[in-house]
Amino acid sequence: MKIGVFIIFVLLVSTFIGCEHEKNETPKPERIAGVKREVFDAEKSPALTAVGKINFIGQRWCSLTLVAEDIAVTAGHCFLENNIKFDLSKDLEPFWTTVIFRENGARRIENVSVKRVLKAEMNPDYAIVRLNRKVTEIKPLKISALTLDEISGREANLGCAGFNGDKELGESGWLLTLSRNIRIVPETTSETRVDTTCFSTYGGSGGLFFEEKTLPETNLKEYVFLGVVWGVTDEKLNEEGKLVKAETVVTSITPVSVFFKELTEIIGAK
Repeated sequence: MKIGVFIIFVLLVSTFIGCEHEKNETPKPERIAGVKREVFDAEKSPALTAVGKINFIGQRWCSLTLVAEDIAVTAGHCFLENNIKFDLSKDLEPFWTTVIFRENGARRIENVSVKRVLKAEMNPDYAIVRLNRKVTEIKPLKISALTLDEISGREANLGCAGFNGDKELGESGWLLTLSRNIRIVPETTSETRVDTTCFSTYGGSGGLFFEEKTLPETNLKEYVFLGVVWGVTDEKLNEEGKLVKAETVVTSITPVSVFFKELTEIIGAK
């Protein structure tokens, strides 16, 4: 009997889905040309060590961004859409999640997990989590609550970063990858959902939507946290206002402005 129960548990774990909407698993149309993708280089962009990865039991994962020493932001569906239900009213046992940050892009910071999900929503999609300890080895990213008009006006400096599950740049989500030279898709963009041509696949949920700046004194890249990646769609509005299949895929993002007050209150209350 014990062996049978163990086998059932293993099967449940293997089907654990906590990182992407089901629609993200479907084949995707060709993406918009011109988006520049690259593997993260810690020497050029050390600030992006604040982007980490949550490994859930069962080998699924999501991305997340450190915004305070023990506070991070990811996608809400990473915790709300799965076959094994978390009790979000309680602290999580450490074995459910392993949070991976890499100091200077190489050495792994040990013994980090999600201690508590402080807020998780699906519409708009975001989650604020508390880690089990302070991560002092890396610097949290600055948070910005730019409006949609302000974000659109800075399109040339926008991009995304995450541990995407693709083989083109970093097989199976082992490497942090970046998308630059993106554009905003106005047909489906709103104050609570910014659609872009960023590259994202399963595992990229919870990734960083950023504004990139170059610091003149050091020539290093600075990144400001503008939003959290939550999904991939291949739909758009036609002239009659109806959703139709698009020729290109868009990556959907919840802007920080949606939860800025809540996030800053959580950080400030520490």
